[in-house]
Amino acid sequence: MLSGLPRLLLLVFLAACVPPATPPSLPGEPGPTPTLAFPTEEPLATLELPAQLPPWNALDDKWGPYLSEREWGNPRESIPGETPWEFDFERAVNTAYRFGEDGIAGISDLQQEVNFSLAFWDERQPWVSERLYGLSNPQGEFGEEIREQRVFWENTPTHSYLRYQYRYPRQEPLYDIQIEYAKWDSRVLLVQITVTDIDPRRYLQPRDPLPLHVLPEAWFHREGEVLRIDGRTFDLPYSGGHFLVQAEAEPQGWQIVANQTGRKGQIARRLLAQGRLSNRGRGNKATWDFALRLRQGDSARLRLVLVDEGDVARARSIARAIWPRFDETMAFRSQEARTLYRGQVTEYQDLYQYALMNLLWNKMYYAYDGSYEERYRGRLDVHAVVLVPDKWEFPWFAAWDTAFQTGVAARADPELAQEQLRIFLSDRWQQPDGHVPCVEWALQSECPPLFGWAAWEIYRLTGDRAFLAEIFPRLEAHYIYFLRSLDGDGDFLYGGGPMGMDNLPRAHPSEQADTSAWMAFFARHLALIAEELGDEEKAALYEGDYDWMAQAINEALWHEEDGFYYDLIGLEGNEYVREKSYAGLIPLIAGVVPPERVPRVLAHLKNPAEFWSNYGVRSLSRSSALYAPGYGHQPHNNSNWRGPIWLPINYLLVQALQDHDPALAEQLRENLIRNVEREWRRTGHFFEYYHGETGEGLGADHQTGWTALVAALIAERWGH
Repeated sequence: MLSGLPRLLLLVFLAACVPPATPPSLPGEPGPTPTLAFPTEEPLATLELPAQLPPWNALDDKWGPYLSEREWGNPRESIPGETPWEFDFERAVNTAYRFGEDGIAGISDLQQEVNFSLAFWDERQPWVSERLYGLSNPQGEFGEEIREQRVFWENTPTHSYLRYQYRYPRQEPLYDIQIEYAKWDSRVLLVQITVTDIDPRRYLQPRDPLPLHVLPEAWFHREGEVLRIDGRTFDLPYSGGHFLVQAEAEPQGWQIVANQTGRKGQIARRLLAQGRLSNRGRGNKATWDFALRLRQGDSARLRLVLVDEGDVARARSIARAIWPRFDETMAFRSQEARTLYRGQVTEYQDLYQYALMNLLWNKMYYAYDGSYEERYRGRLDVHAVVLVPDKWEFPWFAAWDTAFQTGVAARADPELAQEQLRIFLSDRWQQPDGHVPCVEWALQSECPPLFGWAAWEIYRLTGDRAFLAEIFPRLEAHYIYFLRSLDGDGDFLYGGGPMGMDNLPRAHPSEQADTSAWMAFFARHLALIAEELGDEEKAALYEGDYDWMAQAINEALWHEEDGFYYDLIGLEGNEYVREKSYAGLIPLIAGVVPPERVPRVLAHLKNPAEFWSNYGVRSLSRSSALYAPGYGHQPHNNSNWRGPIWLPINYLLVQALQDHDPALAEQLRENLIRNVEREWRRTGHFFEYYHGETGEGLGADHQTGWTALVAALIAERWGH
């Protein structure tokens, strides 16, 4: 009989031979994982990696930050028999999406077949954070409202390096989480998650020593089966090959589940019920659990390697070879990204750089067939990575947002800018009659027709005449649609509903100052494009349209006593909506204001009692009884365009003022840039709009759909 040390060693040996206990299944969980396809003892080929990493611009963008931050609560994902408003965060936890996916700091391939993101749980919260929390439109005080804290940092056009900062949990953040992706090449990505305990109360009131569960998740959007190769490696075989996910260290637990309605929330249910994963399962989604226990001020780091390769054995060899180069790759890509766009401007370099990089963070896989609106079912067929206004609050296409985005994206990634116009001015979105559905919520509505301006801006920055020639016929079809549908009486005055400024004080129907001026703006740019392409006949045609529109605007919409342009309503078309708003400034932007009237319009614009503020031009005169400079005075009453400052209109005003009052243009430029920079440095965000009295950022907090135009404001004054 053994005793003492020999007996202890024997017990340790026998215990090591017993497989770890598998927690019991919860109702509805899948059965045991299938036999491993590749035994862990399989010999791997030795690979020699190149000594030098390829530069960022030698890579492609197959893998990037294309997950939505909020796929729920949108028409494309609406549940039959319900409105999108009823699809909220709580239901999203258990409902599989039809068109896309969402996640925290997530990435996917260009067609979103395979996805990877991170989830978190601290054993205190009532749910596992697999997606960012927020309120739906009817729940939020002023519409959709995100409640999580995250900041977007470096990003490159090929997404060779990404850095995303997340604070968890949402109520009182206890952890600062830095998430970094670095590409070795186009098919190998390194992931580094650095968690720091930032609990300020630790010394005064020590927390219970509960762990933070960090949960890397990899899954297929549709069908597929995840294979567990070994304790550190998952394999996701998909149409493009194998997507291998390998962790540096073995996790405390793992689980594979079926990511489908009725079973989607299994990971959260398992953790909430038993505090650990099941170490079993089969399906199209896999999760690891790394439980970190930190003291105040301490940090922990998790690292993973993602490999996209045709052969799984080669993928494993690549992963093994890349680990010794992990730190070198992360440092190289980080430094490379930090220098991108530097030196292009002589002032406001940080703001310029991060405005462009934040714009790139708004790339999102977008798929929609128009099925929410019966008349558009099957008439749309977009399934591509596009720029959206804001991946949480506005994770869908909006026409004039896209126009402004492409105008500035030409500075960050010219090919991206061109592709955006190609997508939405193609048969995939533009209708046979030339109509470009304005926004996913209201496909038949109209947005200001700014694609002509956007195409010209892209050309102005790239000099690509072939692109201009390619897109011109589509622009013409769009223009003809507006001519036919928005001017019923042929008087060269147009009325198009809200035209993107949804609560501007106006009546319907009406002859609108802004819509009419936008049409003149469109005609003006078509004339420029036609002239550049050498088509003198069409250039003369569009110049003629512009002249007729300018004459109609000045004869019908000018109020001589007030010295301003207004919408016109009434049975006889002779009653003015005498509210001084952005609508009456669009004629200045379009260039239709006669020289003798310009001083009167500018007097209103420069008046602090009306439009002018130290932060930009307000959307509604301060003297109006409807003026609300920030959020609405009452819940669910959003002021939007009744006072706050919007950067896109201000940007166009700066351009227009160059011809009339260059000093005023430069003062407005400085006011806008300084305020956007102040709010960005204070919060890390580029906001949808800004408070008319204080300059505080409001609305969507990542609206680089158009607030990235601050980069254009900088470059046009201080660029090389």
